Amino acid sequence: MRKNIRRAALVCALLALLPALALAQSAVIDNGSDPGSRLNLRSAPNRDAQAVGKFVSGTRVEILADAGDGWSQVKIGGGHNAVTGYMMTQYLKSASSVDARESRQVTSPYGTQSVVLRNQPSNSYDAVTMLMVGETVTVIGVSGDFCFVQTGDSSVGCLAGNELK
Repeated sequence: MRKNIRRAALVCALLALLPALALAQSAVIDNGSDPGSRLNLRSAPNRDAQAVGKFVSGTRVEILADAGDGWSQVKIGGGHNAVTGYMMTQYLKSASSVDARESRQVTSPYGTQSVVLRNQPSNSYDAVTMLMVGETVTVIGVSGDFCFVQTGDSSVGCLAGNELK
């Protein structure tokens, strides 16, 4: 009898996890046919929340949860660093016909051999890693004078616009 109760409890616990497991899925941003269009990543699931950055069509995201009212909690990147926030679900698709990401090379306006990839769009935030001058990264978004870039290991971070050519 106790064995059956334990089994039933285990089955109930697993069934309770299924919605969360089913939700974690890969998607791409699709802002439509305009390659210059960008989708806001927000700090909370509403249009009044602070925009963390603006991301281009073709950028891969992982949908972490349905935040309700047409919003999804997402993660962009992996590796050493990822960025999380909220995006409008209607712009997240299984595939996109527009890929506005662009490859750029790291440069140093400071005359150094490397630059710091930051975890947020500012020179005062923590370093994710060092990038060598000449290294190729993929620009996936912007925030002010900074670009969100993705490295070869899927890490996402920020470089100042003058650190890219």
